[in-house]
Amino acid sequence: MNNYPLISLIIPCYNAEQTLRKCLYSVIRQSYNNLEVILIDDGSTDGSAKIYEEFRLKDKRIKILKQDNAGVAKARNNGVEAATGEYICFVDSDDWVEPDYCTVLYNLLKEENADIAIIEALYEDKNGNVIFNKPTSEEMVFDGKKALALLLEDEVIQSHPWGKLYKASFLKNINFPESLKCFEDYSTLFKVFDKAMTVVKSNKQLYHYIQHEDSLSHNLSPETAYYFYLAIMDVFKFWQNSKEVTNEQKITKNIIRKLLMVLKRILRQTGKEDMITEKEEIRQSFKSFLKYPAVDIGWEYYFYLRLYYYYPNVYMRLISK
Repeated sequence: MNNYPLISLIIPCYNAEQTLRKCLYSVIRQSYNNLEVILIDDGSTDGSAKIYEEFRLKDKRIKILKQDNAGVAKARNNGVEAATGEYICFVDSDDWVEPDYCTVLYNLLKEENADIAIIEALYEDKNGNVIFNKPTSEEMVFDGKKALALLLEDEVIQSHPWGKLYKASFLKNINFPESLKCFEDYSTLFKVFDKAMTVVKSNKQLYHYIQHEDSLSHNLSPETAYYFYLAIMDVFKFWQNSKEVTNEQKITKNIIRKLLMVLKRILRQTGKEDMITEKEEIRQSFKSFLKYPAVDIGWEYYFYLRLYYYYPNVYMRLISK
């Protein structure tokens, strides 16, 4: 496959000594071998460096970038900036991929002359037990606007950067927001998909996503929940300004559901005097959703939106029971 175009495979890494060896082994044994593997060490303080240096000495395709601890968004941005491949894909250092991960993604892209290719993942715990079965779609090829709508619905296509192959040019002038400590992918992928004319998808499960009990997204603290809120509002503002995205009802329900979930997490884990500014910011943002009738978003969402906007103290007493 040396005549095939170069794929830049980007791996952000922070204190991943428990999982990094399996991740790197799965990457270097890809059947698609025209790769540059860019690992970005985000200020690791454990034994990660020893592991990736061992692999780098054995495989010259591996490049190491180092940065002071600044988060996964900056790591991904630095990886994209350093990438020289025609295509880019991502693997997280906690996860691992099947040997034909890159081959299937590339073949999908070329066969359909697409801009983005997607495969599915197995969602597993650290022992390899499947913990979640994601909805799939029999439809395989989407025009760009349909794919963007599915991304905003966040079911058939989700906003994680891994499990996808992109034309490098799609990512070169888009930055993951470094101000967000988490959910930076949710706040970014819609900008990438907005550029696509054609997106192709396979239901093959070639990515192993490992869910850790202590992950930020799994255990939403009030602070991380607020970051999620900011990412959700980025998506909402984009969607409101886009005249070509369809399926308004389902996208709106998904956004409102996420906002109410975030709000509940924050209110239940903070005191009355905590995060006052953030809570008021969320309440005021609900005004944008009051225009939607109950028949479109569901009576439960309709009720809770209005209750928190008009009577926040009543809402707080209700959810604290």
